[in-house]
Amino acid sequence: MDPLEPEAELVPRQEIEQLLESDEGRIGDVYRLTKDGLSPQEIADRLNVASYAFVYNNRRHIDAVLDGRGVVGPVFRRQTMGVFSSLILRGRAVLSGEAMKLLLANRAAVEAAGADEDPVTEATAASEEEREAASTLTSLDGVSGIYAFSYGWYLESPVDPSRGNTLIKVGQSVNVAQRIREHTSKARAHMPEPLTLIRVYSTDGRDVGKLEHGFHELLRTAGHNNPRRTGREVGVEWFLTNEDFLDAIASTLGLRTLYTGRSEFAAD
Repeated sequence: MDPLEPEAELVPRQEIEQLLESDEGRIGDVYRLTKDGLSPQEIADRLNVASYAFVYNNRRHIDAVLDGRGVVGPVFRRQTMGVFSSLILRGRAVLSGEAMKLLLANRAAVEAAGADEDPVTEATAASEEEREAASTLTSLDGVSGIYAFSYGWYLESPVDPSRGNTLIKVGQSVNVAQRIREHTSKARAHMPEPLTLIRVYSTDGRDVGKLEHGFHELLRTAGHNNPRRTGREVGVEWFLTNEDFLDAIASTLGLRTLYTGRSEFAAD
């Protein structure tokens, strides 16, 4: 191509592809590494994630974003809507009007597909999500690590939408599953919706308390403090942050990701 010739104008879908290409989070990682020809297992290995299931989940998000392809299951659909919200926020500064129109149309198509979903199919998908959540918790029994969770209204309506940040609790335990069960039980009386597990990072025999301290220090240094904290001991483990930033910290600290997603746990 003649370097003096003007570059061909991108069509709206290509603009959205570029938006995905520039994303610094997991969906961007999966998009770029898939384009590079890596298999799901190779992508998981490259990103130091224990299971490659997140690759398929992110590919489903990508299909929804690029083509408006519907997704099944209430929890996964909410997660997909969260992906749209994040990309729309970023896209306002870089997408053309036509590209933004396409992105919004694809979001509307995914929402419409969910509204039209066959009740039996939807109920089956919801049951499968519950089984997967239970399996996740079982797999984390006896695991020492750093965990992060939040609640649906924080994830669906970020506290700081301009930066895509919301309130997320970051804690540690020598038995992550047991600790999540305790949090779920304590939330029974005052939380109207399920606890949503976002991340679990393995500490692999290292001092989990020191690693949590390092995690918190990096969050505070980046200005991700909880603005709603009212006392020295209240809300100390809650931060105004996002999943991608948590992954960046985990990578900096050399932690392996054991769980990535949004499993919901309701109190019994």
